[in-house]
Amino acid sequence: SPAEDRRPIAILTTGFDYTRAAIAARLARDGEGEIIAWDVPGNDRFPFATAGDTELMMALVNLLPAAAPVSLLPIKVDPDDPASLAKALAFIARTPARTVLVPMWTSTPQTWDLFAKAAAHFSDLRIVIRGCPDLIATPETRVYPRDLDLPNLATAATADDDPSAPLQAYVAALPCRRP
Repeated sequence: SPAEDRRPIAILTTGFDYTRAAIAARLARDGEGEIIAWDVPGNDRFPFATAGDTELMMALVNLLPAAAPVSLLPIKVDPDDPASLAKALAFIARTPARTVLVPMWTSTPQTWDLFAKAAAHFSDLRIVIRGCPDLIATPETRVYPRDLDLPNLATAATADDDPSAPLQAYVAALPCRRP
């Protein structure tokens, strides 16, 4: 089926409404047509939320031409729980996805310690993080995960011929305005 021919791109999310037809059509699926996804806090395969990242997911879906061979493999996390972020990478490592979109950020380094260890361990994953172009990195104003020093973190898309490049560029360009 066309959905099975699409290369999965993982995305960490706070949950979203995957019953929207446009989003449902882009989700990674297994051989039986079931979505490939995980809800780390809920410990099940349904990363649903009535609001959450629904608008972000719609924006990503709208960036892809209908024929683009890309599917989204969502993992719902609690961005304030360091273990949740690390468990998400462990789940992704067991899937066909090799690129991970991480749209969340914080200025709290402790939140990202376990994520950094997991990212170093799963070094075959390319992790595209929110670039926060509006925040200059200084010792006093660090932004995580952007300011982690890991070789598999990226704040730019891969080559233009990568069908997921528009998604990577979108996440990397997301601003990080401080409250």
